[in-house]
Amino acid sequence: MISFFRKALSSWIVLALLGLVLVAFIVTGIGDPFGGGPAANTVVEVAGEDVTDAQLSSQFDRQLATIRQEQPGITAAQAVRGGMLEGVLERLIGSQALSAMGEKLGLGPSKRQVDAEIASIAAFRGPDGRFSEDVFRQAISAQGLTEDMVRREIGGDVVRRQLLGLVDSIPMTPRKLAEPFTALQLEQRTLELGAIPAQSFPVPTLSDADLEAFYKKNIANYTVPERRRITYALIDSAEIAKTVKVTDAAFADYYKRHASEFAASETRKLRQVVVQDKAQADTIAKRANAGEDFAAVAKDVAGYGETDLELGTLSKSALADQTADAVADAAFKAASGKIAGPVQSEFGWHVVHVDAVVTKPARTLAEVKDEIRPAVETELAANAVADIVEKADDALADGANIAEAAKDLGLTVVRIPPVTSEGLTLGESGLQLDQRIRPLIERAFTTEENDEPTVEDVSETLHALMDVEEVVPPTPVPLADIKPQVTAALTFERRMDAAKTVADKIVAGLKAGKPLAALLAENKMPPAQSFTARRIEIAARREPVPPPISLGFALAKGDARALAQPRNGAWFVVHVADVKPGNLAEAPAFLDQMRSQMQTAATNEYAQNFVAAIMSNVGVKRNDKALERLKQRYLGTADQPD
Repeated sequence: MISFFRKALSSWIVLALLGLVLVAFIVTGIGDPFGGGPAANTVVEVAGEDVTDAQLSSQFDRQLATIRQEQPGITAAQAVRGGMLEGVLERLIGSQALSAMGEKLGLGPSKRQVDAEIASIAAFRGPDGRFSEDVFRQAISAQGLTEDMVRREIGGDVVRRQLLGLVDSIPMTPRKLAEPFTALQLEQRTLELGAIPAQSFPVPTLSDADLEAFYKKNIANYTVPERRRITYALIDSAEIAKTVKVTDAAFADYYKRHASEFAASETRKLRQVVVQDKAQADTIAKRANAGEDFAAVAKDVAGYGETDLELGTLSKSALADQTADAVADAAFKAASGKIAGPVQSEFGWHVVHVDAVVTKPARTLAEVKDEIRPAVETELAANAVADIVEKADDALADGANIAEAAKDLGLTVVRIPPVTSEGLTLGESGLQLDQRIRPLIERAFTTEENDEPTVEDVSETLHALMDVEEVVPPTPVPLADIKPQVTAALTFERRMDAAKTVADKIVAGLKAGKPLAALLAENKMPPAQSFTARRIEIAARREPVPPPISLGFALAKGDARALAQPRNGAWFVVHVADVKPGNLAEAPAFLDQMRSQMQTAATNEYAQNFVAAIMSNVGVKRNDKALERLKQRYLGTADQPD
């Protein structure tokens, strides 16, 4: 689990170099700097601007939601234990530091660069594979973002990639430097492995005193984590939507507010050439107006390919956004099949060919009624949900408890016994929790015991009134209740100790020159197993490498060690029987592959050091206590107020 998070969070600099940071980590709400160091809710201060615990928590929740698409069962506590909170923080710090340095150097993208970045994002494309403004606006709205926020962050990403581009051209690793490492990867080893199973040894006799001492020594293993007793009432958008009735007045209101969508409109299919020299633009326009093929003239005069000309089908406002008002005015005055321009803008001289004019007549409410029905129903349901949420907020603010507020709103109150942050209970084996409320349980562990009831957003379609009625501190399970489990654990430990004694004896025998097979037979253990592989084969394995194999590739030829493997219920003896050095002549192409991989690794390391230097230059002040408080809230172990 921990390695999964580290892998997911370790390559953010490479992602930035590839231009993939973009919208996913938007830092909003940066406050004024605090003169005397970080404030209580400031996790880190970068270039004099704060990143608060609320901002970090928001970005952590976004990252966790993304990871849950591949790992649905992962909880916030597991993610924190896996290092994800620190990983997200480092990403925020690096991103903010690069942006601050870009501003310091006066770097900034043009509107055209930002437009191009937005158009290149697959999530903003329509069914035809082209950028769709409607899809773009729907996508950012669903994430609670505004166009200005997205443009600002994408502009910042352009600047960050401009800075990181300074260190993305490390030369290919020299052959002489790569050869020793490559040869090491081709090294072949033969290992002898011997298993000493714990079950090979007799079950020990255990006294009550033995069990008591073992229980006290390992009390943390028999302690239930902090639990919380939660009361909630769900506001389910899907259920509320079933009660919505669409009236003629609702249709009329929607039609009126979206009148521009149903009014007569005109779009044009356009092609365009932009050149810096007016004489070239005049030549293109003159020859095209004289009847020559526009694409052929553009290629002849300006070197444009067929696909370079395409603007697509645009409205006048969309064309103005991409070019300039004067260009749009000219293009929408020209007739179909005609040339508009040359017209000058900040990009150069535009010559536009009008391929087709597409007009749409106005449509009446009666004509669009069936088309807009889903949108009207969705809007009415959203309004109904918002109304219930607002009434619930008001009721709780006025001092009502959840039962009272829920009764007035027709909601069902659910009380669950104390649960851990991962949704586990003690002594409630038959309890079936609604899996939809897992985020709500995690949220409950970020509140204090005496906090007032709140209305929480569980997901886009689910809200809940929530109250933490009781906080149960970590509680040891009485020995009498788990005596069989403690007995089994101590029995296993004693048998593993006996296995270790034999394993150590066999290792001593190997070092004295005795063969492993004879030593295992002498101690009545299973026969030895042989394993032969090259280092590169071990590195290429998709599944985790067994620890005894890893150990065997870390020892010298002839060496032997004993290794405990509690999960396998055994000790293992690892003996390096043979080591054959790698021969580069056997795999000449592999050397070039390794040189390329070493170049990539060096590039990433340079980038990391470059960002570290920028962070040092702009200034980073960390508030470790604030980070630890946030971390403990997610883990459900935050100290309660006195």
